[in-house]
Amino acid sequence: MDELFGRDEECGRLATALDDARRGMSGVLVLRGGPGTGKSALLDFLQARAAADFEVVRFDAVESEAELGFAALYQLLRPHLSQLFKLPDPQREALCQVFGLEERTSPPDRFLVGLAALGLVAVRADDRPLLCLVDDAQWLDEESAAVLAFVARRLHADSATMVFSVRDHVDRVDHLVGLPELPVAGLGAEAAGRLLESAVSGALDPGVRDRIVASTGGNPLALIEAARELSAGQLSGEAALPEPVPLGRALERVYLREVLALPSQTRTLLLACAADPTSDPNVLWRAGPELGFDAGAAAVAEERDLLWIRETVRFRHPLIRSAVYYGAPLARRARVHAVLAEVAADLGEVDLRAWHLAAAATDPDEVVAAELDLAAVRARDRGDWAGGSSLLARAASLSSDAAARARRLLEAAEASAVAGSPGRAQALLDEAAAYRGDRSHGGLVQRVQARIHRLSGAPAAATYALLAAARELGPVDIRPARDILVEALVQAQISGSLAPQGASRSSVAETARALPLPAGVPATTGDVVLEADTAVHLEGLGRATVRLRQAIDAVRQEESTAPELFQWLAAACSHATVLGDDIALHDLAWRLHGEARRQGAVIPMALALSHTALSELIAGRLDEAERLFDQRAALEEARGSQSFLGSLLIAAWRGRFAEAGALTEAVREHAAGTGQGYQLVFLDYARCVVELSQCRYEEAFLSLEGRVGDTSQLKFAVVDLVEAASRCGRPDEASGLLELLSGLAERTPVPGLLGDLARARALTTADPSAAEDLYLQAIRHHADARGPLRRARSHQLYGEWLRRERRTKDARHELRLAYDLFATMGAQGFAARVAQELSAAGDALPTGGSAPGGGDALTPQEARVARLAAGGATNGEIAAQLFLSVHTVDYHLRKVFRKLDVHSRRELPKRRDHITSGQGS
Repeated sequence: MDELFGRDEECGRLATALDDARRGMSGVLVLRGGPGTGKSALLDFLQARAAADFEVVRFDAVESEAELGFAALYQLLRPHLSQLFKLPDPQREALCQVFGLEERTSPPDRFLVGLAALGLVAVRADDRPLLCLVDDAQWLDEESAAVLAFVARRLHADSATMVFSVRDHVDRVDHLVGLPELPVAGLGAEAAGRLLESAVSGALDPGVRDRIVASTGGNPLALIEAARELSAGQLSGEAALPEPVPLGRALERVYLREVLALPSQTRTLLLACAADPTSDPNVLWRAGPELGFDAGAAAVAEERDLLWIRETVRFRHPLIRSAVYYGAPLARRARVHAVLAEVAADLGEVDLRAWHLAAAATDPDEVVAAELDLAAVRARDRGDWAGGSSLLARAASLSSDAAARARRLLEAAEASAVAGSPGRAQALLDEAAAYRGDRSHGGLVQRVQARIHRLSGAPAAATYALLAAARELGPVDIRPARDILVEALVQAQISGSLAPQGASRSSVAETARALPLPAGVPATTGDVVLEADTAVHLEGLGRATVRLRQAIDAVRQEESTAPELFQWLAAACSHATVLGDDIALHDLAWRLHGEARRQGAVIPMALALSHTALSELIAGRLDEAERLFDQRAALEEARGSQSFLGSLLIAAWRGRFAEAGALTEAVREHAAGTGQGYQLVFLDYARCVVELSQCRYEEAFLSLEGRVGDTSQLKFAVVDLVEAASRCGRPDEASGLLELLSGLAERTPVPGLLGDLARARALTTADPSAAEDLYLQAIRHHADARGPLRRARSHQLYGEWLRRERRTKDARHELRLAYDLFATMGAQGFAARVAQELSAAGDALPTGGSAPGGGDALTPQEARVARLAAGGATNGEIAAQLFLSVHTVDYHLRKVFRKLDVHSRRELPKRRDHITSGQGS
């Protein structure tokens, strides 16, 4: 291949990426620079270097294809589709659906598609190193760009290298931000001069050379095109140079002049190539007879080095394609698109036909707009939300009816929001909002506005918009208005204590009360959920309990096909915690988890992981809770976000107090930055656990003071507050909390609450005989509760009471039971507290475990992998839970073995106490 002048550093970094892949490690690099700076030449260099021992897949994106969802991903993965059978069924099905290979009733989640693409890339890299090249990645369709960025972020120990070239300053969502970058700028003067000299066949005057180099800023493409465009006399200095020397967008005019000098047949062929987003030669030759060109026209274009037609059609440079297409008169473009629409119809490509018909239309055309509507529905069914949005936006532009145009713009905005493009969604929504001909339209606009706010990480703004939507829709159509209020309920719950006035759960309740379900309109499960939540906030927990129970039962009985099921389950989980019903929480949370996994739905899965982890945490199944919190953190990382709350709760219960202190600030900052105030409640609960385990009762009480009212989700902590209040000399507060707990247990007589009530009464009674009976009663109830935590705490507090009653032998028995339970579940903070009590009771302190081998702390990812492996998960199961490739899991495990000085996974359970990270996980 030709020499790359002045690119030694860039070539060195690219060669290193190849060497890493040869050693089994992954590499990702984004070449970023202006047009013509040589990014494509660097990809060519890399492709040539890898040809001998790599499997190379390459995709050159073009602007006209940016609206065809998953088109780029399909082109890149098409050579590997024979390996689909190696993927888990949900991933395989998702990928087949977006590629049109299978049909399903609901759109696949893009995140699941990303996991499938990651798995397929990793599988292909098993045989030989894989090099994936994407040129002009700024023109990738939104879906492909998001999935490829996900894959690039999750590759680690796979023999795969991904390199993207991206043009600067293009107004599109840049999914590649944050990946390792290599800036590609103009060449230095000496290298630029040598490149220009190599491109000139005749004499080149030094002064002319220096002027061209200065005028082009060392842009390699501009230098090469200047050598082609300028005459021999201009280059030798015998004739004057043009002013200015062609550069930048002027290059398109250079290309256009070159194209206009070609025969008419060749120009038509070039226009057909530029207009066809498939770059399929078969399409080209089918269109040829109707458009009047044949293989001879192609030969002329190839002789001029404008394009190549082999297995695919490829222009020498994207600017040539741009110049050909936009330089042609509108009427000629419309004629070419009309013929390509006929070809697409012959090939059975109905969506592509609609796309070409839209490009061919020059006036409003309701028939074409209707076809675009249907194509948009099919695109969204495949998960191509960005493509569906583009089709709907084009349909809107072809609409002669104002109402149809507004409806299509609104649907286009909603599809863009789902696709993850808030800027485009907002622009479309602003257009849609101008319509005033339908009373319900404004409410629907507000609902989409809420989804844009939610996408932008503004839950309070989303709640405001949802409430505005419900109020506007209510007088017109109560059914969607109340459905929207359930959506608002979930958003307000996320805002929690950070919800501003008018966007809290109380605000949702007040709006719901103002929009009652009319007589004769059948109530849905959503209505039952909404009425229950409204009653809690406006009437109090005592009067709302029956409705909360009804809501939980209604959600439990719902079919899995209900479209609002995820929202209902999330609300019902909240209702269970408000009631203190740990059994209902467990059932509902795991139902949510199962449905989210079955459907591959990411946002519901994030909620499910939070609820299931909390359920396991309060049961004392800390290993399981930690696994679920790990998965939630991995999910957030894969989505480009973070989650620290689970790590904080686990650190608090594990007795890792320094780590908990550091994570407290991380959680506080994250909650403030994202408006997720619900995190602050659980942050305070973590503080209470830390303080109680160290017998700092005043601090424990203050950490949750005022946090356990009717609407609180911390009912499981009320008994802990009774302990703190009674031990720090706050009898009135302890009595008030006891009354709250008594009401909870009376209305929800589950073993956990019944045991909590007995323990709280034992803590507050002055009668020793009554206290002992109550402690024993608490132990009996807690033996039937979910998990060992409540029972361990009851044995502990009973043992402490016995020691203070000077019944030392009995105290040692109870404390030993408590210690064993805490130690087994890994609650080291409370185990240490019990150990001190045992020592005071004359029992020997339990011996600690052995020190960890090695000396290096595990990274957060290594700790997650190690915990799952210690629990018996296979590498494939770990990869699925942490959204990694199997090779990456194996790589992390090898590092874990070295750091912990173990030689097999069978030894990991013995080192569970040492599987912590240096940074918190």
